[in-house]
Amino acid sequence: MEKWNPLAAAGLIILAASCTGSDAVLLANSLLAANSAVNPPVMRTVDGIPGWTREGDRETYTKGGLYGYIDGGAEIILQYGFRELAVFKFRRAPSASAPGAADKELVLEIYRMESGQAAFGLYSTKLEGGEESRPGIKADHWVSRGQGGLVKGGYVISILAPDCSEREIGDFAAALEPKIPGRATVRPKGLDRLPGAGLVAGSRRYIRGPLAAQNESPLVEAPFWGFGEAGGSGKGAGPTEAYSAKYGIAPAVSKLIIVEFRKAPEAAAFEEKVLAVFGDHFEDVRREDGLIEGRNAAGRWFLFRLKGAVAALVLGDPDRPSALARLDLALARASR
Repeated sequence: MEKWNPLAAAGLIILAASCTGSDAVLLANSLLAANSAVNPPVMRTVDGIPGWTREGDRETYTKGGLYGYIDGGAEIILQYGFRELAVFKFRRAPSASAPGAADKELVLEIYRMESGQAAFGLYSTKLEGGEESRPGIKADHWVSRGQGGLVKGGYVISILAPDCSEREIGDFAAALEPKIPGRATVRPKGLDRLPGAGLVAGSRRYIRGPLAAQNESPLVEAPFWGFGEAGGSGKGAGPTEAYSAKYGIAPAVSKLIIVEFRKAPEAAAFEEKVLAVFGDHFEDVRREDGLIEGRNAAGRWFLFRLKGAVAALVLGDPDRPSALARLDLALARASR
């Protein structure tokens, strides 16, 4: 992360002092803007949340220190383009209507990411679909008893308070949201390629990096998919990215994954690799006219098709015709 240089700042202040009139104002404004860019106010302090008192100093972590704070979960955050984490602790005293109750504690984590798209990607790794939201919060978010999440601009917010109700978490998120920089949630444009019919609300994900791909499905975790930094579709092509969502109504819920390669792979060779993966996992595996399909022990269908630099997979659909229709629609939307 780029640090604010106090010596350089002092030099600019001296320079500003030697200026007069509008030149000094412009230089001073530039100095303040530069300081805010590398050290945003929301990463320095968060106050003014009704009913809550911030306790102690913030804890800050950059890339090297993230492993010390998150045991076993730092790598996927780094793969989404992590810049800095600020952690704040809050306490809420019992209300007059609940005398004798214990204080409640809350931990607020603010992750600063390299872009709004990266922030949404990290936020989306926690989404399962159907999470509750709080009316009045414009940014993408979810709330539940004891925890909540929010994404706005380049920031991902995690609220952890095991003793708090869903309403208390929602109230805290509503008070916090205006303090987070940015105008709104930045959703990757590739999410629009996911068909809307039958989509489970709140289940869309942006997949970036090998760990996110591995967590999404074992079918796309092999190196040949190219989610690593080197890419998998040609030297220098860059890493693969993907988008996913759930479809249907429980218990008949399936998943659609749209995979974008930086460079179109050689179709026949790539299909052979996918065919081998399907053969390791499913029964009745076959390939015909570029469609690879198989079924699991429960009779759910798994389909794959490649079209240029885009591939689509349907995972676990009980209805083959609807699965095939969704697969082809996703590829048609991706090719527009």
